[in-house]
Parts: sequence; C-alpha cells; structure tokens
Amino acid sequence: MRYIAIFLVLANIGYFSWVRYSAQPAAQLEPSTPRPLLNSGLTLVSEYEAQLAARPALNCFTLGGFSTIDDASSFINELGEVAFAADVNLAGDPLSSQYRVFIPPASSRGIATITLDSLSESLVAAEMESEIYLITRGMLENGIALGVFSQLADAEAAQSEVQGLGYAPEIEEIPRSTGEIRVQLQVLERYVQENPAWPDLTVDRPDLTITENLCETIAQGRQFP
Repeated sequence: MRYIAIFLVLANIGYFSWVRYSAQPAAQLEPSTPRPLLNSGLTLVSEYEAQLAARPALNCFTLGGFSTIDDASSFINELGEVAFAADVNLAGDPLSSQYRVFIPPASSRGIATITLDSLSESLVAAEMESEIYLITRGMLENGIALGVFSQLADAEAAQSEVQGLGYAPEIEEIPRSTGEIRVQLQVLERYVQENPAWPDLTVDRPDLTITENLCETIAQGRQFP
C-alpha cells in the first residue's frame, strides 16, 4: 500500500512538471477582416421608387411603315428635341445586307451639282459606265449616289474606280429584313400633354402607323406589396 501511495505522488509530480514546462501557450487568433455583403442584385422598394422618380416621365411609341432606313433616320432627325430617345429597328427575319457607295454631302446644292457634273464628265472620259445621281433629301442630302450593290466586293470595286478619278466615295452597309422598318420613340410626357397634336409631325408620311407602348418593361415599385 505504501508503494502505491509513493507511486501516485511521483506520478502527480511528473504530470505537473510536464504541464508546466512542456505545454506550448495557445496561439491567439487574430480577428479576421469582415467581408462586405455580397451584391445579390436586389433593390429595396424605396430605392427603386427614388430611381423611378428621378427619371423623366416618358411616353413611348412605335412608328411603322417607313419605306427605307434613310427615311426612318431622316424622320428621327426631323423630330429634333421632340425625341427624348429614338432608334431604328427592323421587324421580321434578317436578310443579307446591301452596300451603298456615295460621295458625302456637299455644303450646298450648288457645290453638289458642280461635283456631279464634273464626276459625270470624268466617267465618260474614262469610259466607265455608272448610274449616278444627286441625293435631294434625307440624311445624305446633297451627296452623290454611285450605286447600291448586293455584294461588298462589288461596292469596293466601284469605290476604287471613283477614287482613281480623284474623288473620295464611301461605303455604307444597309441592313435588311423580311419585316417593316420601324422607329422606337420616347417622347417626354410633358411635351405630349402640351402638344396634343404632336403626331401631326407624320403628316408628310401618311402611310406611317403609330402605336403607343408601355415604357416600363419591369415591375413598378408601387406594384410590390
């Protein structure tokens, strides 16, 4: 019994010494830097309402029935400040593009006519056949049309020939589709209210159709419960 007591005392002394001199102090954990919250893309209703209030009130329309993209682009240009935003788009399925070769518009009709006559004489002298004419309306008014081609290579060949005569023609791609040519238009609501007869801007184009659309394609903040 005496030996057991002595053994237990020695065992306790040995354990105490091991704990006292051998155990390593626990490393202190450094506080981690808090990470920002993930942006889930959610917007509070109050935030959306504030964004909505900051934007101008708009009326949106679709105008269809334009004969050419030039005509649609010219219409947008004629609207001027009436249009808050406007864009030309094609309905239906896409078709292969065409390519127009032209000399950019001159500063006046007189200068454009002189250029046309000079170019015609140069083409005759070079024995080149080309149907050219003066563009009298639209975005290219007072320019000179040198032809419309179904293949880009043909347009580039025509461009190269006229460049050889000392002129600087350009090539413009003309998109096409199986559907009609449309203008998507946004007009300030204030303008529509102050000018109820504003659709009369289409009076020179009696074949146009005009349809009012919803400007908002996402849920309104006031629709949330």
